[in-house]
Amino acid sequence: MGCSTCLDPVDGSRPDFRIIRNKVECLANNFTWENSVMNFDHVGKAYLCLFQVATFKGWIGIMNDAIDSREIDDQPHRETSFAMYVYFVIFIIFGSFFTLNLFIGVIIDNFNEQKKKSGGSMEMFMTEDQKKYYAAMKKMGSKKPIKAIPKPKWKVQAILFDVVTNQ
Repeated sequence: MGCSTCLDPVDGSRPDFRIIRNKVECLANNFTWENSVMNFDHVGKAYLCLFQVATFKGWIGIMNDAIDSREIDDQPHRETSFAMYVYFVIFIIFGSFFTLNLFIGVIIDNFNEQKKKSGGSMEMFMTEDQKKYYAAMKKMGSKKPIKAIPKPKWKVQAILFDVVTNQ
């Protein structure tokens, strides 16, 4: 896939692809043949382009260059390659999920590392007062509640029950 184009040196416009069809004709007519800034000419630039597409930074220009491309050293024509549309849609779906998962994975990994350093508890995010409250709640949660003793029905027992329980 060629992401190069023929440009008029006077005004920087792209001549019609029916008039100037390839690099040889471009140079023969005293035009300039230029590569796009982001292209797929070698692996490093290709990875950088795909990373930009996956992170949605400057991806529209890259996609337009790819969709307009025809063959290597051929003058691009607007929206020639339908297969590139399909490729970019699929890559955006899977590539963006990959970068999102990578980002979330780094965050979770760092969180787990900090959790291990602090002894494996959630207390690393708490203030001192919150830690005291949390410890008290943990102690209370581990104790079984005392069953309330029902008040006796006989009057004498009920009076003694009230005296003993301070009611």
